[in-house]
Parts: sequence; C-alpha cells; structure tokens
Amino acid sequence: MPSLAPEQMRPLAAALVRLRGETLGRIAEATGIRTANLSVWLRGKEQVISEKRLVGLLHYLGIEGDRLRSDMLHLWQDGGSLEDCRMVLAALLGREERWLFLDQEPGLAKTRFLLAGKTLIRVQIEPGIAVASDLAEVFETDRLLTVSMPLSGVPTNSPEAARDELLALAEQYAIDVGDEELLDGLLHRLNEDYVSQLGFDTAPPREWQQLEEALRAALKAGISPGDIARVVDDHSRKGGKAARGRNQDSI
Repeated sequence: MPSLAPEQMRPLAAALVRLRGETLGRIAEATGIRTANLSVWLRGKEQVISEKRLVGLLHYLGIEGDRLRSDMLHLWQDGGSLEDCRMVLAALLGREERWLFLDQEPGLAKTRFLLAGKTLIRVQIEPGIAVASDLAEVFETDRLLTVSMPLSGVPTNSPEAARDELLALAEQYAIDVGDEELLDGLLHRLNEDYVSQLGFDTAPPREWQQLEEALRAALKAGISPGDIARVVDDHSRKGGKAARGRNQDSI
C-alpha cells in the first residue's frame, strides 16, 4: 500500500492526471481500472478501487511510496496558475538538492527542467490568465541555472539522455560564470552516478581521490561530461579486448 495518507491520494492523482495530459481511457487501459470507477473516484465520490489497482494507478502516474519516481522522466504541462505543480512538488519531492534549469527563449510557452537528487521533471508552461511567471516563483530551489541552449531541445526519450544533456549544460554554465561550487556539485553527482552503476567499490581511497582530481581538472579545462564518459568507455572496451586476448593466449 502506498505510504501516502488516503486523503492525499485523490487530489495528487487528479493533479498528475492534469499535468500529464492523460485521458481516463488511456489510464484505464494501462491500469485495468474501469473508466467509470476512475472518474467517480477522481471526483471525490465513494467508489471501491482495490488496493492493488490503486498502487498501480499511482505508479503509472509517477508515484512510488510517498515520492515521485526517480526511474522515469516526468513530462508535465501546466496551463494555469502552477497550482498543480506547487501541490505535487510540495507533497512528493524530498529535500535533495534542487536545480531548476531555465532558458531565455521568447514566447508564451516555456520549458523548464527540475532536477532534485535523481528525480527529473520537465514542465512545459503555457500560461493562463492568472499565472505565476515561472516555477522559480512558486517553488523553493537551491540553484537556478539559466542556460544558453533552448531547453525544448533537450532529449526526452530517456531520463538518462535528458540528465546527461542537462549536466553538460550545467557544466558549461559553471565554466562561463566561474562557479567553482557548482563544478564541485557536478562532480558529486557524477561520482554518485558512477558508484550507483558499479554497485561496489574495490578501489583504494587514494585512487578515488586521484579520479576526482582528474575529473575536476578536466571540467575546468572545458571537457564535457559526455567526452569524459566516451574516453572511459573507449578504455573499458580496449581493456576488455586485451583481457580476452590474454585469456586466449593462456589457453
């Protein structure tokens, strides 16, 4: 059972349905909940939806436990006063460091990205009559990064692709403005990502310190995280081929 209180589930689910631009028919097909039952439940009337199906509904909408899922890229659209964004973020986002990415593209519609720990959200804001001007005015963030590239061009095919692009933009921003603290934050995020992918650490502490120093120097020199990753990947493939060659020679 989700750890959200029962009185929280319905308004949060309704807000996410609106933010995601979902139709009841599509949700019903994905979750197995009858459209009529879902409609009645979302309107706040008594309707029995099994615990299993309720868990599935919240998971489909992007909730796991009492937090937004970190294994997906949340794609939201807000065409009103940002009240849905305000409510969902206040209830479902932890206190991880929050970076809000903005651009300066002209036009009414705005694309914003919020990176909080490992949770990544893209919000497309199409203002209504009574709308706050931006997410920065309705939600507390630790860093505002105004990047040079239009955020509408950030790939959304996977959370990994979007995160890589955003970290590269953050790195360029940090170099442009000379923000050493942000560079350290980027190194921390990169380190967390690599350690989580490895799942274990067999290297001596001194070697990790050397790696951190090398990464910091590379970022300051203007080398992008993507270029660093490609070098590491290339060396890994060469190392694997060399190891296979040694194993074949020993047979």
